[in-house]
Amino acid sequence: MERVATRVFRNDWSALTPPATGRWTPELTVSVVIPARGGQDHLDFALASLAAQTYPEHLFEAVVVDDHSSPPLTLPDLRPRRCRVVAAPDGGWGAGYARAYGAHSSTGDILMWMDADMVACPEFVESQARWHHVHAECVTLGRVRFTDTAPRTPEDVLAAARAGDLSRALDTGGRHDWIEHLLDQSDDLRDADHLGFHAYLGAAAAVRRSLYEAAGGVDPDLDLGQDTEFGYRLWQAGAVMVPERGATAWHVGPASTARTRLPSERFRTEVLAELMPHPHAYRERVPEARRRTPLVHAVVDVAGAPYDLVRGCVDRLLNGTETDLAVTLVADWEGIEAAPGGFEGPHLDLRLIQANYLREPRISFTSTAPRTGFPSPFLLQVPVAWGLGELALSRLLASAERARAGLTELFLAASPTRDAGVRLWRTRALARAMRVCGPEEDLSDVVAELHGRYRIHGGEGTLTDLTLHRSVPPPPRAAPGTQNPAGTGRDASDGVRSRGEDRDDGDEEGGGRRARRGLRARLRSLWYRACRASGREMPDEEDGGEGNAGDRRTDPGGPTATG
Repeated sequence: MERVATRVFRNDWSALTPPATGRWTPELTVSVVIPARGGQDHLDFALASLAAQTYPEHLFEAVVVDDHSSPPLTLPDLRPRRCRVVAAPDGGWGAGYARAYGAHSSTGDILMWMDADMVACPEFVESQARWHHVHAECVTLGRVRFTDTAPRTPEDVLAAARAGDLSRALDTGGRHDWIEHLLDQSDDLRDADHLGFHAYLGAAAAVRRSLYEAAGGVDPDLDLGQDTEFGYRLWQAGAVMVPERGATAWHVGPASTARTRLPSERFRTEVLAELMPHPHAYRERVPEARRRTPLVHAVVDVAGAPYDLVRGCVDRLLNGTETDLAVTLVADWEGIEAAPGGFEGPHLDLRLIQANYLREPRISFTSTAPRTGFPSPFLLQVPVAWGLGELALSRLLASAERARAGLTELFLAASPTRDAGVRLWRTRALARAMRVCGPEEDLSDVVAELHGRYRIHGGEGTLTDLTLHRSVPPPPRAAPGTQNPAGTGRDASDGVRSRGEDRDDGDEEGGGRRARRGLRARLRSLWYRACRASGREMPDEEDGGEGNAGDRRTDPGGPTATG
């Protein structure tokens, strides 16, 4: 996605000043993509209206995607100068597939969508394209109307368009009432909340190709609801949605769900809710196993952290009240594959972590932390030394939505720095900030400027420093006669072996004794944990027991393995 210069607060597009129609010189090329299956008569009306556009004809093309029509669609005499029909390949069909293939087959800097049964006003292309010349994040939303009055011939459409009489001839008052209500309630989306993407309609909309690709493009597998789902992903990618009332197009014929491609409530709850965590009312009806896009994408960097510390952090996330969650653990997982196997070495903790969570469907492993949570609405960054309370994430999300904050921070009042706590980033705010953040700026400050920041001081039950609690057990007591390299008398089997031990590796008998001693030490460690958990009396020091909690490591970043 290309960088942008102007900073827009949330979706307040009034910060942008596009040129007036008819008083500027366009530069960007436009591809108008028209998916169609049959309906040659309606297509003739649509192409005739595009032949009267005020946008320079050498800068825009019309691409008709023939979705397996029988007989195949043909180009009429009245059409734009640059116009062609492309046949959708075998193996795919439907509106989503046709839109995706049309975008792939076109060449314009701006992608504009239009249905095949629509008649567009002469300013349809120009009034939308002017916004894309001033800001690459804009997604323009044309005004869709319905008419029961069908034109008689394509020639009549062209003549009415050139005379400026299309509105008088076609407008019978039909419209999408729910979209008009959304625009009225949100000041034309300038004050839109997290559901602002519901105003997106692929029947009359435009987007820069760079933003289209950054959002992943139209899902070719969705024949119904592909506009709603793609609008959701555009919103998460940081789009600034702009209603453009000067770009009016009329559906020819009465409005119906089948014709307007608007999904029913059952389709939204049964299919779209699997892909879209918003709105919550639909997502709550979807079983957890079918939620393909989580509401929150949590990231925990576990590199160098002991196994028990990671368990304390991650298990608290998984056991919280907010279950619409996926967790990514970041470490050098490829390195442990190349490292020698067994129960020793610096990679022991990573092996234990991976083995413990390998079958957990909400856990994934990566060597590089994701930059955003896309397509999830939120990215949660949790330091491995912090544990969230059972209700903490739910309250954090509620605070973020209530404040409409781009960054919500949770930290203890005693935290030494502002980066010491948990951070919940709004994905669309983070994506926008990355495109405007300068080399000397802090990303969190830019997110706060673009979308707002909300800070919370958490108590002990909300945020816990795991290094100060028994959730991180001490390393096992050394076997008799074993000293660590520093000569402190404590176990050297925490992942860093001494040079003397390395030199003895060739002694098979000595190696066997060391392996048996290490196994006994681990068994004792498990026994001590069980004793502490059950409240039983601990073994005394002469038996190798360690009851001194002061020997626990409190630095999760050190080269520690708990054994």
